[in-house]
Amino acid sequence: MTQILINAKAKLRMSLSKTVNYILSSQRATIISYNDKYRRDIFDRLNRIGKETDLLLCPSEAYTIFMAVKATEKIKGDLAEVGIYKGGSSRIICEAKGLRTLHLFDTFEGIPEVSSIDSRQFFAGQYAGTFDEVKENLKNYENVYLYKGVFPTTSDPIKNKRFSFVHFDVDTYLSTKECLNFFYERMSKGGIMISHDYNGAEGVRRAFQEFFTDKPEHIIEIANSQCMILKF
Repeated sequence: MTQILINAKAKLRMSLSKTVNYILSSQRATIISYNDKYRRDIFDRLNRIGKETDLLLCPSEAYTIFMAVKATEKIKGDLAEVGIYKGGSSRIICEAKGLRTLHLFDTFEGIPEVSSIDSRQFFAGQYAGTFDEVKENLKNYENVYLYKGVFPTTSDPIKNKRFSFVHFDVDTYLSTKECLNFFYERMSKGGIMISHDYNGAEGVRRAFQEFFTDKPEHIIEIANSQCMILKF
């Protein structure tokens, strides 16, 4: 009888698993499970950040940023993020960067400009965080610098620096193009660039595809909305 019950429970779990996977696949979604202790600990840290800040990233996107920052520990250069909103993704970078220097850029007035190339879900003034809110969210981390204004007009303090990791979450064609034009030549060999909204925002996707047409690097599409560039 015990064996029959065990077999019945196993079949029920399998049936439920198939049903859930069918529903998720019909919605073009998936569940990612990390069961080892090291990755569980990371997800616990990321979940805490998500609860304490307005984090506009899904768990797998947050995990990708964290691990990319960790992967560049041996690469020379500072870190940067353009488009920080309320500082949620900035906190993720801070959790992984150690004592490396992080430069953060935002208008703190939302998206500055939207063109006809961009997806209709974006509009000028959207995603406006405040300078004080971000400063408060990052108060426990060292070597973090905030710059207010439209990038790259605020880039003068970092124009002579090299970078091991940069993250873009700027939503639009023009802003993405400006970020690529500025950071590409300043990336150290082996450095990583990650952008949000590559999948789902026409302007972001077009900016990347145009920029890397004559470059040796490949655009690596990641699950959900991100893409990654590994600098040669």
